[in-house]
Amino acid sequence: MNKNNTAVRRILPLTLASLGALGGLQPAAADILLYDKDETTFSTDGYFNAFYVNSDVDRQGETYDRRQSRVKMGFLPNYIGFNFGRKVDELSLGGRASFWVTINDSETDGTDTAIDVRQFYGTVAGDWGEVLIGKDFGLFSRSNIFLDELL
Repeated sequence: MNKNNTAVRRILPLTLASLGALGGLQPAAADILLYDKDETTFSTDGYFNAFYVNSDVDRQGETYDRRQSRVKMGFLPNYIGFNFGRKVDELSLGGRASFWVTINDSETDGTDTAIDVRQFYGTVAGDWGEVLIGKDFGLFSRSNIFLDELL
């Protein structure tokens, strides 16, 4: 019993410090800049979460036995986005197209990939503000809801 108390006293502060440090971390978000020349930029970003599942079910009787391999993903869809920008005189032009993909496959249909264009817009910005034309997220400042779901 005394050995357990000593181990707990040694490990507990390290564990608490580690958890405290992890609690302060933010998810990484970065564009990959593909082109940056003559006041024109082109970049890409994305989120990918996929995993492989193999199951072997042996139920009573042979009717419901199965052995299968599937590709699954998390709660939120995977996406890849493309961004562009250009400075023209006093105006900043920009745009984004992002493609959201579900990659779950079912037992009966095989892989059923659905592509959803959730962001497709252009922007014009100047000293007077910014105008966005197209389709974009508007709820909770665009991405906060997604960051909350990824905890």
